[in-house]
Amino acid sequence: MGLWSAYFLAKIILYAHGYMDFSPWMNLAFAVFTALAPKNSRQRFAKNLIAVPLGILLLYHDSWLPPINQAVLQLTNLRDFRSAYLWELAARIISWKLLFELALMFAFYALARRKLRMSTFVFIGIFALMLAPHGQLWPGAAPSAAAALATTKQAAVVIDTSPQALDARLAQFYAEQKSTQTHFNRPSAQDMPYDILLLHVCSLSWDDLKRLHLEPDAFFGRFEVVLSSFNSAASYSGPAAIRLLRGACGQTPENKLYDAAGNECLVMDGLQNAGFEAHWLMNHDGHFGNFFGDVRDRGGLSVALENTVGATPAQLSFDGTRIYSDYSVLSRWWAKRQSNPVARVALYYNTISLHDGNRVIGAGRDSSYGARWAQLSSDISRFLDDLRKSGRRVIVVFVAEHGAALGGDRRQISGMREIPTAAIAHVPVAIALVNTGGTQQVPQQRIDDPVSYRAVSELLSRFIATSPYEKPDTGLDSYVQGLPRAEFVAENNGTTVVQVGAGYMMRSPDGAWSTLE
Repeated sequence: MGLWSAYFLAKIILYAHGYMDFSPWMNLAFAVFTALAPKNSRQRFAKNLIAVPLGILLLYHDSWLPPINQAVLQLTNLRDFRSAYLWELAARIISWKLLFELALMFAFYALARRKLRMSTFVFIGIFALMLAPHGQLWPGAAPSAAAALATTKQAAVVIDTSPQALDARLAQFYAEQKSTQTHFNRPSAQDMPYDILLLHVCSLSWDDLKRLHLEPDAFFGRFEVVLSSFNSAASYSGPAAIRLLRGACGQTPENKLYDAAGNECLVMDGLQNAGFEAHWLMNHDGHFGNFFGDVRDRGGLSVALENTVGATPAQLSFDGTRIYSDYSVLSRWWAKRQSNPVARVALYYNTISLHDGNRVIGAGRDSSYGARWAQLSSDISRFLDDLRKSGRRVIVVFVAEHGAALGGDRRQISGMREIPTAAIAHVPVAIALVNTGGTQQVPQQRIDDPVSYRAVSELLSRFIATSPYEKPDTGLDSYVQGLPRAEFVAENNGTTVVQVGAGYMMRSPDGAWSTLE
């Protein structure tokens, strides 16, 4: 086997640390092939000529990296990244602790191979993993008391997690979602006019806020409704925008997102039919990943994108393009809206101020995620104050696209979002009713049920049907009760994550299911 034994031992160490998977049968077959002794130099050359590409492919197969076709697509995007951002990504991938352990292993290997047949240890390791494929080679941290209690409670509920049962569960979910739809009726002519602003925020999840050790109520306490268990169903901006703008219908399988949607599914189209003039605004140009096309063509937002001329540049994105100050963009638009005589306006606004790799303009200024979140939340709060001072009635819907994956996990480095985990897809959604005119403050309604985009559309439909501005002191109980639920199902490029009981299962693009830890 020669040096190939070092290859297998290194993979076993990586598997033990949770850095990759390990397919015992495939590795066993490859180990048998590499252990075959060639009879002459030509056979040795031919063997290595076959073994090297096979070893690389097997290593990639066992890694947590996305399928090769997706990886090739991502590589084409790297051409647009700033060199500083590429170095930042490289630094996240490299684990000095792991490199040190691998160096020790190779040093031990170099000494031991003189006295021992290392291939024997390779086969022992592979057979051990075949007997206990999901076991760790050494124990990790002990589970918390809360986790142990949750596990005990779940043990009483037997859930079928066979591939056939999970496929059927997913098919049933989409069948149920296909039959649901929200309708937008025109408000009564006597209703007080108001505007609806959809603020779509890239790269923010509850897990990200937790990683920052922030108290969410410091910002979300300004909103009357908070959806605390909202599923974005996506981990990238384009699909998230399409899902929001098609949110009048139930959740669509990802492979259907880029098919034409019926007008009955288009939220902005429904708002236009209900008497709202549609507007579209962003603090970036939307060229990366064809986000502009996703919003216009797949999201059905046919109005012209309003320009940001005169707005203040605040950041440079990961590809070097300008990102404008959220407050500058929104306040300038609001000034123009107040001179617009139309009674009702609906705005879709998208911001990428929190996107990974952004750099704040200004020498020495802090570009960390925490600093950019502080600025974004300050800008939105300041904008809300301007809305209140204007006296106009406005419903503001704050919706996050997906998380920033600040913490990463054992399958993905920080910032990587190929697997749409709950840490990425559980995002904050909040609704503020500005200038209700009530004599007392409306108590905040916190919705902890699992919901997704149709819950937002349903709330807007209920607000339009019965204006919350007509009887501001009656509260919001009737609006938030019985919102359409949606169990956690999130997809990205063929990878699907489904909540099953207290845990999550993942279906890879090849259709295989595995437990997502």
